[in-house]
Amino acid sequence: MTFILVLSLLKAVYLPEHGADPEYGQGAIERNELAHREIEPFVWLIAVPPPDDASEWQCRLNAAVDPAHGSFRVVEATADEKKKVESGEIRLQR
Repeated sequence: MTFILVLSLLKAVYLPEHGADPEYGQGAIERNELAHREIEPFVWLIAVPPPDDASEWQCRLNAAVDPAHGSFRVVEATADEKKKVESGEIRLQR
């Protein structure tokens, strides 16, 4: 029997507090061991295992940052973003 792990693609937007280091947001993504790619400043595409619920992953990422530094808003990636990842135009990293 073969098992296939299906990952979903979400978009994580980091909202840093004034003067906070933007790398702090990426650190939270890396601490959650998610494949990711920053597609614009403070915006990452992230591949997540189930549950693929954006609000659940928003809570997980926010638990990995000090609110004094910033917070995340997580939404589903657009169809175009998903297509670019699937085609390899956007390559995720660990």
